[in-house]
Parts: sequence; structure tokens; C-alpha cells
Amino acid sequence: MYSTSRYASKETRELAKKLARENRESYISRGKHTIAQLAEIARKKGEERVHIVEEKSGRAALVATIKVDELGRWGWSGEEKVNE
Repeated sequence: MYSTSRYASKETRELAKKLARENRESYISRGKHTIAQLAEIARKKGEERVHIVEEKSGRAALVATIKVDELGRWGWSGEEKVNE
């Protein structure tokens, strides 16, 4: 499942949607969801990971990954730079 950091630019949201499509995963609008809420949504959908597209200076900079287990526990599992 893909989402963005809060208050993401339109370009960052579009990139997150594109990455979700390319990887055949779902996208959810971040809105006011906390990371814990995103992890719970992912668990209910049967997803094992949440990818958060984060930005720096208004541009997508990295994708942080969160692992979610079947009990809803979650933890940060890494990040990688965005290759646009």
C-alpha cells in the first residue's frame, strides 16, 4: 500500500499513485491518518507493508517502508531514495 507524508505536493501524490499502479498495490490518501492508522488499514486489507513517499523542499525525496504484521504491530523497515 502506498501513501505520502502529510501535506504532500500534488507531484508527490501523483508519484505515489504511479508507484502503487506499477507495483500493483493500493494507494490511500494520507489526509489526517497517523502512521498507526495507515498500518491498521493495511492490515485490514491484508497488506504486509506501507510505503510512504516523503518529500524534501516540495519534491519527492524518498520512500520509507513500514512492515505490518497480522496483529497490526508495525515498525519502520527502511527507506530508499526516489528515482524519478
